[in-house]
Amino acid sequence: MKIVSVFHPLFQCASFVVGVYNARMGLTRKGFTYQRHLRFGLLYYGMAALGLIGGWLIHESLEEAGIRLDMGPHLEVALLLILFFLLAGGLGLLIRYRPTLRTALLPIHKYLNLASLVLFVYQGFTGFSALLRFMLS
Repeated sequence: MKIVSVFHPLFQCASFVVGVYNARMGLTRKGFTYQRHLRFGLLYYGMAALGLIGGWLIHESLEEAGIRLDMGPHLEVALLLILFFLLAGGLGLLIRYRPTLRTALLPIHKYLNLASLVLFVYQGFTGFSALLRFMLS
C-alpha cells in the first residue's frame, strides 16, 4: 500500500495537469475539436475518480493498520468534485446534442469545470495538511 500512498498524490497532480490543459483548450479554442476536448475531459474526470478510489483505499488500509488520519474535509471535497464532474460532463453532452441550449449551458459548463480545478488545488492542500499533521504528531 506504500506504493499507492506515493502514487495517489502524483496521479492526482497529473490529473490536475490534464484538467488545466483541457480547460485551456476549451477556453481559448486553440487545438480544439469536440472529440479531443471530450477525450481529455473524460481522461481528467476518470483520473480524478480513480484518485478518489486510491485515496479511499489508502485511508482504509491505514485504518486497518491502526493508523488514524484526520483528513478534515478531504473526502467531502473529493465527493463534491465527482458531483461537479458529473454535472459538467452531462452539460457538455447536452451542449453537443442540443445546440439550442448551448448559449444557456456553456457558461455553466465552463464555471463548473473551472470550479473543479480550484477545488482540486484545495484538495491538494487538505491532503498535504493531513499528511503533515500526521507526521508532526
